[in-house]
Amino acid sequence: MIDFMLRFLKSAVAAGAVFLSALGPPVAHAQAVDQIPVESLFKKAAYGGAVLSPNERYLAAITTVNARRNVVIIDLEKRAASVLTSYDARDVERVFWANDERLLYTTGDLQGVEFRGDGGLFSVNRDGKNPKILVEPLNSNSAARFVYRVTTVLARIKGNSEEVLVSANDRSADSQDVYRMNAYSGRKTLVSVRSPGRVIRWVLDVNNEPAAALSMDAEKKRWWFSVRSATDGAWVTAAQWTESLRDVVIPVAFDPADPGKLYVASNQGRDTLALYRFDLASRKVENLVYADDRFDIGSFYLVGDSLGEGGQLLFGGSDEEPGKLLGIRYFADRPKTVWFDRDAEALQKAVDSALPGTYNRFNLSQKRPVVQVSSDTNPGEYFLFDKTTRTLEETGMRTRPWIDPKKMAPMRYVTWKSTDGLDIGGYLTLPLGYHAGSPVPLVLHPHGGPWAKDNWRFDPEVQFMANRGFAVLQPNFRGSTGYGAKHLRSSYKEWGGTMIDDMLTGVDWAIKEGYADPNRIGVYGASYGGYATLMAMVKRPGMFKWGVNYVGVTDMFVHQDTQPAQRYGDFGELAKALNGDQRADSAIFEAQSPTRQVQRIAAPVFHAYGGEDRNVDVENGKVIRAAFQKAGKAQEWMLVPEEAHGFRADKNVFEFYNRFDKFIKANTPPASK
Repeated sequence: MIDFMLRFLKSAVAAGAVFLSALGPPVAHAQAVDQIPVESLFKKAAYGGAVLSPNERYLAAITTVNARRNVVIIDLEKRAASVLTSYDARDVERVFWANDERLLYTTGDLQGVEFRGDGGLFSVNRDGKNPKILVEPLNSNSAARFVYRVTTVLARIKGNSEEVLVSANDRSADSQDVYRMNAYSGRKTLVSVRSPGRVIRWVLDVNNEPAAALSMDAEKKRWWFSVRSATDGAWVTAAQWTESLRDVVIPVAFDPADPGKLYVASNQGRDTLALYRFDLASRKVENLVYADDRFDIGSFYLVGDSLGEGGQLLFGGSDEEPGKLLGIRYFADRPKTVWFDRDAEALQKAVDSALPGTYNRFNLSQKRPVVQVSSDTNPGEYFLFDKTTRTLEETGMRTRPWIDPKKMAPMRYVTWKSTDGLDIGGYLTLPLGYHAGSPVPLVLHPHGGPWAKDNWRFDPEVQFMANRGFAVLQPNFRGSTGYGAKHLRSSYKEWGGTMIDDMLTGVDWAIKEGYADPNRIGVYGASYGGYATLMAMVKRPGMFKWGVNYVGVTDMFVHQDTQPAQRYGDFGELAKALNGDQRADSAIFEAQSPTRQVQRIAAPVFHAYGGEDRNVDVENGKVIRAAFQKAGKAQEWMLVPEEAHGFRADKNVFEFYNRFDKFIKANTPPASK
């Protein structure tokens, strides 16, 4: 048994005070009352995204300044912190150390439902000197006016302190290339002179050369995996597939111990994506490394990279020179880390025993890695783990220090059967003080996407509803990612069909099991979840007492006409295969458009939209509002012209959830005696 001790050093606690005082007091503690104020639950996080410098002396993190996400640098030796950026009109998305002196970071706009990158890439010294715009950000994300260019940092280069490897679509709008980029000047040198085309993900070999690629042609509805020939450098297609998602082979990482082998995620001969080794010489999938028969270990990239629930391989060695594969991290019913190495597994068990009840992530390629701690009730905090002395050191950085985990409600993973026999999973959160056999009001809470997935994590919205006395059911209905190919395929052209039925059978299950009071049920969702809210109320008008539709699609015809991704990009053809076409499938669109079924909705609905939304155009809100008015249906309306796909500004966020609070209280009947 490894000798392990958790050490909360006085200096570390003091350092936490220094870190916080350097930024100003982020927030007051939550009031010791049963009902937690909206402002406490939904104010922006104090910290996030902490990453160590290569020499492990400095910690870069994202913090809230000027109501925006900005960068803070912490000197771990001096126990001092300094704010590096002070944006008030954009948010920092991700921070990357180019070397011990220089950082790179990307920017965008953190909205209520998503983070919308603006393509901006910046660099600056850790002391704030020599700032440089490497890639100019866009002022608008309207696909009608701009070709969206984005540069993503891939890796540092061993022995090269000035340049990093990046991926960028400079040569072709619909394909990424690999470049060496100077972190000081921004000068790019093309590395992938030859390319298999339409690349959405590059995989670098042990020499940091682009040697494998995943490509996607949405217009032709096909994906392919290519490898570079060792003889002439030509790209050869090793596998290809369609939206049927059969015989998928997705490159993940090269084996540092054997350059002739590649780790891939594949479902050849199975349904869920599993981890295999791939032989470059024969171009065949070989032995199985790890599989989970219930969950995918990676993403199918059904609609590209942005919505994938990807797994992560964990290597030894260093970031610049990886060692052997030690384990894998992916999303199961809870986030899960599986170690293949006994020493690594022992370290994980030791950390978990010192920090019980939380999910504890760390990178063993570092000597003193950051341990990111979180759970369904703990928003997150950061420790430093010294592998030599086997000690944990508190940094004083907590994601939301004003949240008391003891006052948060835990999530539990639950399953039920769909009407056609498909296994559906999801999460049930019961309010604190729930007693078995005493049904409580329930909120059906479908996620957006729909090609996304609810996971076991801290969720302010879920805690808000649970704190108000509601049970919250989050269904991972068919079409949710992470459950295999069949689960995804069965959602095609079923936006308002069996996908909604999966949610409704979940409510039936909660009633049957005695969790939910059948006379006190509401439904709330955002984006596709807003659409699902309305369609659930259409299909079961007698089930729901209220609905909240946040930036939701309301009319399939309107959505296909207004969404930039379908109007201006090549996603339109794939969208027709997945969702349907308004001409060829007009009957489906008619039946699955809530706006055209408003007369069936029996309960009041609160609609909220942003005027600058480029994902779900505000026209969706206008048509549903008009339809409710025409049908004489009860509704509330909130439109913020300057907001987009979910509200960002605190005043708008707080107004939305306070109105939400009043709305559900006014429309949920008291418990029957």
